[in-house]
Amino acid sequence: QSQLCCGHGMPRPRPGAAFAVAQMALRVATLAAALVTAMPGAAAVGVTRLIIDTDMSTDVDDVVALCIAHKMEDRGDAKIIAVMHNTGLPMGVGAISVINHFYGRDDIPIGAYKGKFDNPMEDHDPWVMHYSAGPYVPTLVQQFAAPIQNNGQVPDAVEAYREVLAVQPDNSVVIASIGFLGNLANLLASEPDDHSPLSGRELVARKVREVAVMGGRYPDSDQMHYEWNFGGGCQWGSELCPRTPAWAKAVVEGWPETVPMTFSGFELGLGVLTGKSIEQCASKRSPCRRAMELFHKADPNSPPRPSWDPVTTLYAVHGVQRWGERQRGGHNEVNGTDGANRWINGPPTHQSYLALLPGKSDDLARKIDDLLCEAPDHVKYV
Repeated sequence: QSQLCCGHGMPRPRPGAAFAVAQMALRVATLAAALVTAMPGAAAVGVTRLIIDTDMSTDVDDVVALCIAHKMEDRGDAKIIAVMHNTGLPMGVGAISVINHFYGRDDIPIGAYKGKFDNPMEDHDPWVMHYSAGPYVPTLVQQFAAPIQNNGQVPDAVEAYREVLAVQPDNSVVIASIGFLGNLANLLASEPDDHSPLSGRELVARKVREVAVMGGRYPDSDQMHYEWNFGGGCQWGSELCPRTPAWAKAVVEGWPETVPMTFSGFELGLGVLTGKSIEQCASKRSPCRRAMELFHKADPNSPPRPSWDPVTTLYAVHGVQRWGERQRGGHNEVNGTDGANRWINGPPTHQSYLALLPGKSDDLARKIDDLLCEAPDHVKYV
């Protein structure tokens, strides 16, 4: 996407004086809860239990996404129950920890993909060796305080997923997938363990309410061949990049049909430009601001920056509100060799994709910038 990479609960009704009144309240509460569960993307009454699965490295929109998620938690709309990193970049989790620490949430579990993919010390793809760390990760880890610096300090992402999901209420978790899909593919394929007697797919079906996936282009990716999260992670067109398409296909085809899967495509976030005001509104002590400044050195045209990941994360918590709509009817088809995708129209399924309503890009950008500009609740500074 970047030039660098080419690229919740319903309150229990109180007993009333009259049995009939109590019964009516119970029916209303039950119906409301059922409607919330049946409406993907609609924020449930209460707090969205959120897992963010990010490839924080090459593009700064991952930073923006995590920063606004923290502010949505400050506002009482979300509870970040875990953050996963989905590339092999060892310091990626360090950047996540820096942001969590800035917002006062060192207790958030972090998991990491620990394979060879996108690890500049092990993957010999030229793009990976030179660019996979991105322009801001090493500096954030070096300049800001945080309890975690590298993936040797955190569990494997699948283990973290299984441990966190196992203790959540059924049908309560929303996952914002804003990077490669390797962690989710491996989760679906995981076997029962000490955390849960369920297989990965069974665990997802029981615990997850919805997954919002930043990936693909809609109605098809013909114009760009493939979108980065579905087919990238290395030099554009490289034959050394087989993992991402296979992961994308495995998740799209293997996701439980009882759990809604909503896609946020490349075209959606492209015109939602954010971050331009952060230098004026945020403290110099903010890693969100610092990441944007470092990214600007690599890409002088940013900020403002397209908001692929922030839009997906905002949707995961609040739904489309009044800025977009969900396109239902059909399913996503992903080429497991090159990551190209195409929407196949047909009967309604558990899959849908998001579309921005005309004239709403600036309104959506303001929502994101407002969250990005707000200081953490626990910090007071000029």
